[in-house]
Amino acid sequence: MAELQMIKLHTNNYSTTPMIPCRRRRTSTVSLLRQPRFPQDSSSQHRVGFPSSSVKYDGAVSRRGRSVGGLTVRAFDSAPSATTETEVVLVEQPVEENGTVARFRKVAAAEEYTTADVAAFELRKDGGFWDNVLLQLRLMIAPPWQRVQYGSVLSIHLGGEISDVKGKFFSPAFTLPQICENFAKAANDPRIAGIYLRISSLGCGWGKVDEIRRHIVDFRKTGKFVVTYLYSFQEKEYYLGCASDELYAPQLAPFGLYGFALSASFYRGILEKMGMEPQWVRFGKYKKAGDQMARKTIAEPHLEVLNKLLDDRYDYWMDVVSSSTGKRRDEVEKFVNEGVYDMDRLKEAGLLTDVLYEDEVMSRLKAKVGLQKDQVLPMVDYRKYSGVMNWTLGLNGGKDEIAVIRACGCIAVTSSFANFPGDGVTAARVIEQIRIVRESKKYKGLVLRIDSAGGDCLGSDQVWRELRLLATEKPVVASLSDIAASGGYYIAMAGNAIVTEKLTLAGSIGVLQGKMSYAELQKRIGYSNHVVSKGKYAEYPIAGHRALRPEEKQLLEDITKHWYKIFREKAAISRSMSIEEMEKVAQGRIYHGSHAVEVGLVDAVGGMARAIAIAKHKANIPQDRPVRVVELTKPNSGLTEWITALGTVMAGLGGTAGAVSEGPKFGHHGVEARVDMSMLNGLDGGGVSEFDPIFTIMKSFLKLSLGSI
Repeated sequence: MAELQMIKLHTNNYSTTPMIPCRRRRTSTVSLLRQPRFPQDSSSQHRVGFPSSSVKYDGAVSRRGRSVGGLTVRAFDSAPSATTETEVVLVEQPVEENGTVARFRKVAAAEEYTTADVAAFELRKDGGFWDNVLLQLRLMIAPPWQRVQYGSVLSIHLGGEISDVKGKFFSPAFTLPQICENFAKAANDPRIAGIYLRISSLGCGWGKVDEIRRHIVDFRKTGKFVVTYLYSFQEKEYYLGCASDELYAPQLAPFGLYGFALSASFYRGILEKMGMEPQWVRFGKYKKAGDQMARKTIAEPHLEVLNKLLDDRYDYWMDVVSSSTGKRRDEVEKFVNEGVYDMDRLKEAGLLTDVLYEDEVMSRLKAKVGLQKDQVLPMVDYRKYSGVMNWTLGLNGGKDEIAVIRACGCIAVTSSFANFPGDGVTAARVIEQIRIVRESKKYKGLVLRIDSAGGDCLGSDQVWRELRLLATEKPVVASLSDIAASGGYYIAMAGNAIVTEKLTLAGSIGVLQGKMSYAELQKRIGYSNHVVSKGKYAEYPIAGHRALRPEEKQLLEDITKHWYKIFREKAAISRSMSIEEMEKVAQGRIYHGSHAVEVGLVDAVGGMARAIAIAKHKANIPQDRPVRVVELTKPNSGLTEWITALGTVMAGLGGTAGAVSEGPKFGHHGVEARVDMSMLNGLDGGGVSEFDPIFTIMKSFLKLSLGSI
C-alpha cells in the first residue's frame, strides 16, 4: 500500500487530541477487463469465469479546499498517476448554540486512501523448509475433527439469509464471517484443491454478495479452482456465480435474467377503510419512511431515488457480468431483453459453462483433481471445515491486534422482546465492547462492521458518542455491509474513515416521528375511553384516540426538526462539510455506496480487508505486517440469556394486557432514525409501538388482507 503523507499545520492550540484526517472524494471506478476466457478442454466448449486480474475496487476521498471554523483547509491533487497529497488539520473545539448546548466540531482536510488492490484475505508467507515442516507437523497432530484428506474439495452451499454476525446457538445459518474465513483458510490449506460452490436463492443484500465475490476472485488467484452449481438463480445469484472458473446448472433449474425492478407499496387506502389515520412528521424531502402508510401514491422525490438506485444497480451488474463472461455489454443487455427461459440458451450465449446434472459435475470435479471416474471424490463439508483452526494452518496473524465490532439489525437503547440474544444492535452492549477497545492497550484500532437500517435516535447517539471518544485515541474505521442508513449511518460517521461496497445502501440523514389516530376504528368496533389530563400537552403522548390538535402537531414538528438539525450538524462535523453543503446531500436521501463516495458521505469502496488496511495505516502498522483480527461480537448462546429473552416476551405481553385494562396509550413518541426498506423488503412498522393492542389488530388485518391477494 502506498505510503500516505500528511503535513501538520498549527492549530492555535485549540485541541490536545490526535489528528484525524478527513476524506477526499473522487469517483470510484471498476476496471472492466475483457480478457480471453480460461483454456478450453475436451469436456466443454463453453466456459464462464472471472479473469484472474479481477475487478478492482478503487478507494477515493473528498474534494475541496475551504475555510472552516476560522481555519483554512487546502487540498491539492498531484499527477493522475501519483498519490494525492493534502494538508491536514484537526481541531476539536466546543461549539455553543444558544448558550446551552455544547458540541464538538471537527476541522480536517482530506487524506487520500490508497487505490492499490487490497486482497480479501492474507496468504501465509512461505518461510522456507522448516516453516513447511512445522505446517505439516501441525496438520499431523490436528484433532480428528480438523483432519482433511489431501486433494479434497471444499463444498459450500450459499442460500437464504446470510447474517453478518457469527452463528448463534442452534442456528443452522451460515454467516458471512464464516464464509470469508473458510475461503481464507482453504486458500492457505495445502489439503484443499478447490471449492465446489452450490448457490440457490439468496436472501442477503448486494454488500454481502460483493464481499463473497471478492473472496472467490482472490481465491482463484492462488491457482486453485472454484466450480459453481446454480440450483436456482436470478441476477444476484448469477452475479456471484460468474466469478467462478466454471458455472453449471441443471436443465430445469428455475431462473430469470430479466433485469431489475424496485417497487413501493402504499397502505393509506387500507388504513382509511379500517378507520385509521396516520400522522407522520419527517425532515428531509427524501425521507420515505412512513410514506407507505401516509400516502396512496409515490412522491416525486421517492421516485427520483428509486430511479437512481435502479440505474446504478443495472449499470453495475451489466458492467461486471460482461467483463466476467468476456462479452460486450450490448450483447449481455440484448440477451436480458430477449426474455430467455431455456437453460440451453445460456450455454449457447457463453453465459454458462454447461447444462449438467450434479453427478455429471462431480465427474468433472474428479477429473480436475486427477481422479478416475470410479474413484471417490474427497469432499469436506463447510461445517466441518469451519472447525479447522487458523493456528493449524499457520494463520496466527501478528502481535498487533485490530478489534472488530459488528452492529447488525435495528438499533435500540436496550434489549426488547423483539431482540433475542444476538439480534439487533443494543446500544449498551455495543458501548461495553467499544470501551473494552478504548481501555485495552493490546487493541491498536477498531473496525466497526455495520449492517443496519437504523432505529432509535438515543441508542444511535450513545454509540456515536463512545465511538467519537475512541476515535481521538485509536483509529476507528466503519465497514458498511448491505445497508448503513439513517441510524446505521449515524454511528458510521463517528469513525475516522468509512468503507463501503458499491451497492451498499448508505446515508438517509433524516428523522421520522409519527402517531396513529384510531378514532374511527374505535368507533366502528365499539371501543371507547375517557382521558383526564392536566397540562397543555399532557395528552400528546397518548393521543391515539383522536387526531392531534394544532398545537400538538406543532410540537411534534418542532421535536422532529430539532432532532434532524442535530443529526445534520453532527454529519457535517463528521464529514468536514459546512451545514449548507451537508443539507444538499442529506434530506433523508439514500445512496448506493459508489454514489455516496462521490457526494462525500463515504471515503472508499471495498470490504473488510480494505477497512482493516486503513485501520493498520492509521495505527502506523506497516501493511506487510500481519495483524490479528479479534471479533468482540460473540454469538450469545447461553441458556440463561434465552430464558431471560423469554421472560422479556412474557413481561411485554403482560404489559400489553395491563395497558388494555387501564386504557391503551396509543402511539410511539420516541424519535426514529430509520430508513424505509419497503421498496425492497416489504412492510416496515417503524414509528408505532409493537405493544399497541390496536396496532396488533391492524397488523393482523393487513396480514389477512394481503395474504389473500
